[in-house]
Amino acid sequence: MNIRNLIFFIGIIVHGFILESCAQYSSTIKHPEASKDIQKPQMKESPDTIGKSAKMVFDSSSYHFGEIVEGEIIERVIFFTNEGPGDLIIELMTACECTTLDYSRLPIKKGARSPIKIKYNSKGKNGPQIVDIDILANTVPVNNSTKFYLQVIK
Repeated sequence: MNIRNLIFFIGIIVHGFILESCAQYSSTIKHPEASKDIQKPQMKESPDTIGKSAKMVFDSSSYHFGEIVEGEIIERVIFFTNEGPGDLIIELMTACECTTLDYSRLPIKKGARSPIKIKYNSKGKNGPQIVDIDILANTVPVNNSTKFYLQVIK
């Protein structure tokens, strides 16, 4: 028996021991039962979305917030309306790291108007600023957007 065959044979034996110890270890792990007392929050009625898309329409395609001083934090509210036949469900809303957005996580009914609260921090900014707000929702197309402009002065 040459050295190569011996190493191969030892490798197979070691591999067998590893597999056996893994099988014994996994059989001793206790998996906690899910608590039956915990209930998921439920909506009062299910959203009307089956076969229907929503349509997100902003009051304006862009917003002008004027001039602010560098370091100032401003808060504004913009509105949109669901003009589609189904309930509007927003999956994700994003903007730059200097902007935080607060919006409804609940379905927005057909014809309903809803706010988006914008908080913009101008720390470290200077000059004209354009901030895009991108929204993923159950609309056609799924991408929706608006933007706001402002001027940061030192």
